[in-house]
Amino acid sequence: MNEFETLTHIIPKVGSVSRIYANIVAGRGISKEDVNILVEFRDIMPNGSTIEHEIISAVLNLPHEKFSLMLNSLSFGLKNVIDTYKTYHILLDDMKLSQLWDYDLQSVECRLEEQLYKLREIDKDLIEASNSYEMTPFNGMTPSEISVLERRYYRLKAEYDKEKVRLNAINEERKTIINMMSNIGNDIFERVNLKCDELLAVAEKYVSSDSNEEPEAKKEESETVSFFSLSLIAGIYEVCNGVQFSEIDNIEFFHAINLHPNSHPIQINNGEKVRVCYLISRLADTLESPQREQWLNGILANLDIKMRFYRSKYRQPISDMPSECNKAFANALREIFGK
Repeated sequence: MNEFETLTHIIPKVGSVSRIYANIVAGRGISKEDVNILVEFRDIMPNGSTIEHEIISAVLNLPHEKFSLMLNSLSFGLKNVIDTYKTYHILLDDMKLSQLWDYDLQSVECRLEEQLYKLREIDKDLIEASNSYEMTPFNGMTPSEISVLERRYYRLKAEYDKEKVRLNAINEERKTIINMMSNIGNDIFERVNLKCDELLAVAEKYVSSDSNEEPEAKKEESETVSFFSLSLIAGIYEVCNGVQFSEIDNIEFFHAINLHPNSHPIQINNGEKVRVCYLISRLADTLESPQREQWLNGILANLDIKMRFYRSKYRQPISDMPSECNKAFANALREIFGK
């Protein structure tokens, strides 16, 4: 056995999780195989103590270059997963992964019904054949007639037993699918993230960072990014301040919409959440991926709007029969955005 089998095994697993997250964020979806990888990572990956024990052993026994390469690779993969979840947690947590098995469950339940019907029909014939065969001593049948009934009974009995085995197999298949759907849970991305947090905390104790690169990295992290121009947000502020949102200073409004660090939160007024969803959709449409998803997840989190609610409501102001308020609001935004 490889002395550092756990450590060398976990690095590609973290890479697979990072790839799955990236595919989801890029709009490429997720497969059943991907979900199985996430479930395995959540349930089977070793805890921090086990990994730390192996890291210490690697420190003592591996050449520094090889050890650093392994640990930096592990740390990089874990950070990718954690950063992606931090940015897109609303999108990820809103996913119903068990629905990937809905068709399989419907299919197996359909086959189960068909098999039950088939077995009931055979059972009817078997009961009739059994009754006829049991009555042969009393109905004056010839030996040849009795032999025909006997062969029919045993043929039906064998057919029944064979189809019962098939029914049991279908039932087991159904149980497996239901157990899989149940085992996924509703918080798998959160729990994977917690596992990554635990492992990263251990790994970073032993990662030797380059002191010359650290200030530059911090400098990049401290740069504030504005998703929208001041002129665009100023137009929205004139329409929405005190109406869709509680009164707020225009500069604070600009910072809040752009998700700037330490910006003051803005509050949605009662009855305005649907129109705010439409405003969010108009702003999001001006961004390219991945900024669009990053900002959308961030603003929905800040405003405490669930992704499911947003997706179901944001088009109401431009529906076929909008209310007068919705129509007026959509027209006001159309003037601001120019279309």
